[in-house]
Amino acid sequence: MSMEEQQQLAIFSGQQRTGLLGRSRLQARTYLFHYHDNATESDAVSLTMPLMPDQYAYQHGVHPIFQMNLPEGELREMLRNTFQKTVQNFDDLSLLGIVGHSQIGRVRIAPPQGEPAIMPQQSVQELQTYSGTEDLFVELMQRFGRYSGISGVQPKVLIRDDATVAAATAELEQVTYRDSTHIVKAWNPERFPHLAANEYFCMRAAERAGLEVPEVELAAQGRLLIVKRFDLSERGDYRGFEDFCVLNGLATDDKYVGSYQDIAERISQFVSPHRAHDALEQFFLSLALSCAVRNGDGHLKNFGVLYDDPEDEVWLAPAFDIVSTAVYLPNDSLALLFGGSKFFPQRKGLVTFGRRFCGLTERRIGQLLDWVVHGLDATLPEIAAYQSKQPDFTEVGERMQAIWEQGIRDLRGE
Repeated sequence: MSMEEQQQLAIFSGQQRTGLLGRSRLQARTYLFHYHDNATESDAVSLTMPLMPDQYAYQHGVHPIFQMNLPEGELREMLRNTFQKTVQNFDDLSLLGIVGHSQIGRVRIAPPQGEPAIMPQQSVQELQTYSGTEDLFVELMQRFGRYSGISGVQPKVLIRDDATVAAATAELEQVTYRDSTHIVKAWNPERFPHLAANEYFCMRAAERAGLEVPEVELAAQGRLLIVKRFDLSERGDYRGFEDFCVLNGLATDDKYVGSYQDIAERISQFVSPHRAHDALEQFFLSLALSCAVRNGDGHLKNFGVLYDDPEDEVWLAPAFDIVSTAVYLPNDSLALLFGGSKFFPQRKGLVTFGRRFCGLTERRIGQLLDWVVHGLDATLPEIAAYQSKQPDFTEVGERMQAIWEQGIRDLRGE
């Protein structure tokens, strides 16, 4: 079936063919999803869409779980320019037909009678050591753009690392990780110089502050950030992942709607009860760190949950996409409401939030804030050292250091 005739897509939960997603023939801009008769509760595509005999309808775009990984920004434009001549009415369903074979989480998408495509492989080691002058990321976009079901305005693609696949296959004695294993991020050097290094150091500070984070590394002389997917399971497949737009039943365009209090409430609602306390601690740590580094992009899509089976345990996903946005936008503010405001809070506001919405004692909050201060303090020398190796990073590095030092004072209540 040609792409312009394709009105439905097959939805997979892991390896299981679960249901069909398509356009309504009766209502414009309405999309319908229904489960196959043989689907089980464990095949549910989302925690918000349990198995039921009727169809799930959604207007003005595909359902939030299917919107979650739709590319934005430069990648979306590249895909539109590449495919719009062969795809009539280029909409969200059309885009899912292109990138849905490979996306974050366990949901896969394919033509109605087809199977999700297996990604070609790419050596992460080659990217780590690349020192050429050509625009490596443009080449990666061209090669892997159509396999990159991942959201975000920052240019990024998904790749499947040959070494990771080989190691997992040898251990499990079967072909494994048929989808991507890593995210590769670049940046617009004119608008956001050294964004990769900015995020790298933020993630280093997050890890030192006690946050669970994915593996990250700078590559290609600081031009790329490589992030290992945190939804890879030890079985050689992929865990379910859902961001808080999905859990709130919101479209991607509404990622700046709501408050951090809402996220705390959703954690209590969706995370397994015996994991909820740890999840709220991790969320509080992440929020405190974001405030200290002046991350103005901590929206609903930058927090999420993981699970192997929607009927079993659910836990908070590792922290990701933390950047000192105030380096580029000096008057930046929080992405969501905090106590009715979007101003970055200081120690007193964070203590109140932790007690009221995360169920933490004042003593424990003090310990967690000390961890964040330690994470920042321990990473500041790395930023200075990187400046000496990369002189063109000096301006960004000095701004980051000034912002972080003010953040430390705020957390200490000075």
